[in-house]
Amino acid sequence: MKIVLIHGIFSTGLLMFWMKRKLEQCGFECFSPTLWPIDGRKGIEFASANLKKQIDERFGSSEKISLIGFSMGGVVARHYLQELGGASRVDSFFSISAPHKGSYWAYLPYPSKAIKQLRPNSHFLKQLRASETNLKDVKLFSYWTPLDLSIIPSSNSYWRVAENKKFFSLSHISIIFNRKVIGEIISKLKQCR
Repeated sequence: MKIVLIHGIFSTGLLMFWMKRKLEQCGFECFSPTLWPIDGRKGIEFASANLKKQIDERFGSSEKISLIGFSMGGVVARHYLQELGGASRVDSFFSISAPHKGSYWAYLPYPSKAIKQLRPNSHFLKQLRASETNLKDVKLFSYWTPLDLSIIPSSNSYWRVAENKKFFSLSHISIIFNRKVIGEIISKLKQCR
């Protein structure tokens, strides 16, 4: 099984190194691209198109894959799935601490289109919510922590169309290094084989 790991804002594909290594130890082929610009200044649509291009270059345009998206990477993955046809080739999607309903941190003054798109009730998030029916054939999982201080409130990582699970991790970023989270992902991926 092939897995694409999608990093969040202000980071690169290297951020997913630990999770990637753990998945590879279980026999999964992993790809963790970097989406430029890393601050999302060109918007989620731009990052999503870049993600599609890199996936197609790596795996062709039709080979089945699974996605793991962390933080803003989870919302980028959703746009790829829902708006760029990615749902037709993706078996399962794991969202980790993604701001599905936005975050009040997105009101901080920073010149990034993507950050503005992650404000609660933004036009972008409403459009994404309206096209969730495009995900009907994808197994959806949303993992989050109530201790998240980057997604405000942390419950905005709860995604109504996914199987949700709460984990206790001490911070936003620590959840991608949480052994219980990776154990849960590996277990679900093995069931999908």
